[in-house]
Amino acid sequence: MPVQLRVMCVSLMMVSMAHIPDGNRESHRSKAELFDRFARYYDGDYRDYVDDVDLILDLASEAGDPILELGCGTGRVMQPLVQEGYSVTGIDISPQLLSVARTKLANRTSADVQLVESDLTAFDLPNKGYRLAIFASNTLMHMTSSQEQTAALANVYRHLAPGALLFIDLFNPDVARLVAVNNVMELADEWEWEERGAHVLKWSVRTVDFAEQLQDTLFIYEEIGDDGGVRRTPCPFVLRFLWRSEAELMLEKCGFEVEAVWGDYDAGPYDAASDRLLFLAKKPAEIHNLH
Repeated sequence: MPVQLRVMCVSLMMVSMAHIPDGNRESHRSKAELFDRFARYYDGDYRDYVDDVDLILDLASEAGDPILELGCGTGRVMQPLVQEGYSVTGIDISPQLLSVARTKLANRTSADVQLVESDLTAFDLPNKGYRLAIFASNTLMHMTSSQEQTAALANVYRHLAPGALLFIDLFNPDVARLVAVNNVMELADEWEWEERGAHVLKWSVRTVDFAEQLQDTLFIYEEIGDDGGVRRTPCPFVLRFLWRSEAELMLEKCGFEVEAVWGDYDAGPYDAASDRLLFLAKKPAEIHNLH
């Protein structure tokens, strides 16, 4: 069955922007423009990364249709879900990332695929019965205050059916590692971009503010062509990292019940040495008033 790809970027962005105060709309556009810069390199950057896919597919099998992915980017996580026949809605603030996702998903098969351009705190979809919501690859950390993170979680909560699951994937804020990379320029990755006849270097510089729990990050993609020409694309962004207890309280404040906290994609226990900080939460089957 051909993919039923409903790209709702323009119309739903207008609906979503209506929920954003006038003073924040320019910030919304600026953030979208920053993430647009990643579109050229995102798939190359994540070319071999499938570590989280099996766990997400297992959760999808448990939860069922439909599925909501927050910060879907170019569709890296959506693709395997769509290939398995799940109905998936992807939300992202970047029109350029969504454009890449649209092209990739157009040749896949699924009952229903939707791509929506919106801020994660502001989208308002007709469907309020999603069975699984996913924040993959540090996406929740792109909300750079506790208020913004809480607003994103609360918005997801109201789009989920009673009993639905929420999966959140964060990096574990290892203090020693954060200190070690602070203000250090690293060659984070490199790869051959055969389609463009180029070699790509990815440089990374991070600066951490422990008081605000913020990590300012600058990725510089250096694209070296066969003719020796160099194209450099700076991609700055900020992550707000969370501690385990803080995240659990935030989830509970938004009405979720924390089902599990894992330290890896094999659902191993979380501890201080874990690479990841993974949460599985549930919207209660019986909804009670929140205080």
